[in-house]
Amino acid sequence: MAYQRVNFAVLGSVQVFLEGAPIHLRGKPRAVLATLLLNANTVISRDGLVAALWDEPPTTAVANIQTHVWQLRRAIPGGDQIVRTEGSGYLLRAEPDQLDALIFSDVAREGRLAVQRGELTVAERAFGRAVALWRGRPAEDLVLGEVLTPRIAELEEELYQARSDWIDVRLALGQHDQLIGELRKIADAHPLRERLWGQLMLALHRAGRRGEALDAYRRVRTVLVEELGVEPGEDLRRLHANLLADQPSAPSAPAPATAQHEPAEPDTTTTWHHICQLPADLADFVGRSAELTTITTVLRGRDPAVSAPVIVALSGAPGLGKSTLAIHLAHLLRPAFPDGQLYVRLGAASPAPRDPWRILGELLRALGVDGNAIPDTLEERATLYRSRLADREILIILDDAAEEAQVSPLLPGTARGAVLVTSRAQLALPGAQAILLDVPDDDDAVELLERVAGQARVRAEPTAAASILRACGRLPLAIRIAGARLSARPAWPLSDLAARLEDTRRRLDELALGQQTVRANFAVSYDALTDVARRMFRLLGLCGLESVPEWAAAALLGESREVTDRALETLVVAGLVNGPEACAAGGLRYRLHDLLRAFAREQAEAEESEARRRAILLGLVRESLDRVAAAVTDLPLPCAPTPGAGESRPTAGRGDSEWLMEERGNMVAVVELAAALDRPALACELAYHLTAYLRIHGFFDQATRIHDAVIAAATRLEHTPSILTTRLMRADLMVERGMFGDALPEFASLLELFERRGDRHSAAYALSGLGICRHMSADFEEALDRTTEAVDRFEELGDHGGLLSTLIHLTSIHLELGHHDQAAEVCHRGLELARGCRTAYPRAILLRALGITHYSKGEVPEAIRRYEESLELSRRHGYPIITTMTERRLGEALGAVGRFDEAVRTLTRCQRSFARFGDMYGESLTAYALGEVAFRRRRSPEALRHLTHALDVLGVKEMQHWRARVLREIGRVHADLGDPDAAAAAWNEALAIFHSFDSAEAAEVSAFLDTLRQMPAG
Repeated sequence: MAYQRVNFAVLGSVQVFLEGAPIHLRGKPRAVLATLLLNANTVISRDGLVAALWDEPPTTAVANIQTHVWQLRRAIPGGDQIVRTEGSGYLLRAEPDQLDALIFSDVAREGRLAVQRGELTVAERAFGRAVALWRGRPAEDLVLGEVLTPRIAELEEELYQARSDWIDVRLALGQHDQLIGELRKIADAHPLRERLWGQLMLALHRAGRRGEALDAYRRVRTVLVEELGVEPGEDLRRLHANLLADQPSAPSAPAPATAQHEPAEPDTTTTWHHICQLPADLADFVGRSAELTTITTVLRGRDPAVSAPVIVALSGAPGLGKSTLAIHLAHLLRPAFPDGQLYVRLGAASPAPRDPWRILGELLRALGVDGNAIPDTLEERATLYRSRLADREILIILDDAAEEAQVSPLLPGTARGAVLVTSRAQLALPGAQAILLDVPDDDDAVELLERVAGQARVRAEPTAAASILRACGRLPLAIRIAGARLSARPAWPLSDLAARLEDTRRRLDELALGQQTVRANFAVSYDALTDVARRMFRLLGLCGLESVPEWAAAALLGESREVTDRALETLVVAGLVNGPEACAAGGLRYRLHDLLRAFAREQAEAEESEARRRAILLGLVRESLDRVAAAVTDLPLPCAPTPGAGESRPTAGRGDSEWLMEERGNMVAVVELAAALDRPALACELAYHLTAYLRIHGFFDQATRIHDAVIAAATRLEHTPSILTTRLMRADLMVERGMFGDALPEFASLLELFERRGDRHSAAYALSGLGICRHMSADFEEALDRTTEAVDRFEELGDHGGLLSTLIHLTSIHLELGHHDQAAEVCHRGLELARGCRTAYPRAILLRALGITHYSKGEVPEAIRRYEESLELSRRHGYPIITTMTERRLGEALGAVGRFDEAVRTLTRCQRSFARFGDMYGESLTAYALGEVAFRRRRSPEALRHLTHALDVLGVKEMQHWRARVLREIGRVHADLGDPDAAAAAWNEALAIFHSFDSAEAAEVSAFLDTLRQMPAG
């Protein structure tokens, strides 16, 4: 296939072009695209997308995001390559010439380089091309969450800078006359931008309009004084003075105000005696502004009424830069502690942490105590130390502390001193302010890499730089090592290092430079652990889960909950594990940094035999299977026979959807783990139970992911039963997603395979699925035959779950064929069968179907009653998709009995819900129902608007039978509006579709057309 060029535009309305032709996107998929375009070539987490799309996200937001991304990929040729899944987020990959925002940045950069070379004409053209790319505010045609406001403001600031640079160039080229009008307009729109006013003043003066130039200065000064209470900046004042002297200089932008993170330097004329033991500060220190502010506030905000010293305990995992932060902060705070700064490295990261007795001896000598006067005992030394520090404003840095007992003797006794302790462990020091350090944010991580490796190199390869930072997990130590390796090899492309770091097995090998390695830094803490804590750490890395709940940790360790808890607590105290975090469904969970997880896995592979590792992981898989099987007891199982592995233990009691919601990501990973362990039958059984939850809650991407993993493993090992069962589940998922064209040949193929193997049970499910697909393609007689055959076979096999599911489908087919009595009979039969069912799901659907039956027979009040019974069940048991589908039917019925306001409220709520689910079919049917209600109220223009929207959402290829019905109603509305030509066009198109299906509804449309032809002209 020839390569097709896709281009994007976000500087204004959001646009997509395929070889120059527009691709039209609607709704949330378009908002997802806008968010990704605004952050092109950068990974956006699912949470970030949720925040961008909704200020108040629905509970199904993550599932909706997955659906919207799927729709986006389907709409754009090559969408799977353009919009990629990266970990738990998404990345839109755009080439520099593929997106207007990237083109703008590149062309503006060309302009600035041309200025540096003195090529002003070239610069003028470049800046002009860059500014011309802007058609309005970024993504101006969409309502996006406030989380994107900073990014949009950043782009607009880049536009302002480029436009200002362009104006400077044009002024230098003598274009002052042409610029005056443009500058007045921009300055009025941005009255606080002093650089713009300076350019306007210069242009006016050069045009011989000196009085207007001076008036412009008076205007900007008035605005600044009244709005901000400040005088114009030095540059503007100097230009004004030159204008008064009739000697204007070239304009220059006022220097930007920068945040003052550091306290003012001390007055060097003041003499004060102090001791300073601080190591040198890092010249390339970046970020940590929040921590700097917090710790500075605590250490400088000593309360005179409090007699105890101020203590801050800074803790965190190895490699986070705790020591660097403490030293940098101590240098900043020197003026606040004029008596001095003591610094002691306590050596927790060494094989033998330092003895406080020896440390006190060193400190006392530093404080002027003669060596002969230093006492022998620890207690006496601590007493003398406190007396020397009494009432002195001194800051003490105790770096890399091992435990509380090592720190306590080194604390001062009076309030004027302050102490900053760093430790990998979370120390419990009385009265201390505990601060837990985490990895820096994305911007700080990028800046750190730029400082070490070189800003130009990093900015020249932003995608590779992002990949390096992702591999480093934003750990400062790892970033510094990666940056130092790049710095040592100036010609080495960042993409080469990024490619090396992609290999997780070799990542720690690459993050090493001389004696400085991430691995060695981690090993110090690991070696200091107890045996059981070391083993717990190894196994946490072995399982590969991003977050590990208590029950999973216990399953891995194979010990009691008490032993497991103590081991986890030891790891938390050592700074090797983050947590604990409270689980919404109860219990606690723990997390490892990505690099620590890689290190832990290395230790597991080195210290645990392969057979032992396999047994441990299979134990986790089986424990997960038991828990998932127990959690889905209230949910309908997938439309496939239960897999025959039989490894899950039977359970009793109610299901636990809340637990599954929280552990969903882990359970998907465990299915993939079982597949990787070459246990396809076990993986298939776990996937079967997990699919029950994923399917009903709309997590279709994850369901597809586990099905693909099982099929790949089963194919590799030629385990045919697992392949066929999983294909059956996957085909059923296609039906749930409305992919009937894809599902039909898959069900047909599976039916042939099952019949050939003599597997009548699985064949019954394939028959049922085939019936659904025939139904949705309007082949109702074939659908009836297949579904009836499936019903008979499920009865013969005694499979009540399969029978109930198929009876629900049979009801729908009878309704399409106008067999209202048969449909009602099937509903009652199903409801009787559902009495003994473990889940309320089929009863909720059958009550809804019974309501549809009554509605079709004109028994609307009884239909409303049945819908309300169905809603009570689906709301109580948490079936959001079924709830919305039933509310749509209820809104339709309310409109039919003249309860129009209730109907509109109900249907409007449904339309929003379907949009959140990413269910375009449901959204279209709801718009159709709203059109019906509006037509009943004699509001034809409103009805036409809703019906046209229904047609747009439905599209031109899918669900042709429903498309014809919408066209039929559109024709009726046009006829009511007195537009016979439009009515005839809609009805003729509907008639052609109905005839293609040999539908009885063609006769009704033919009658409409006959009536239209008999109407008098005009």
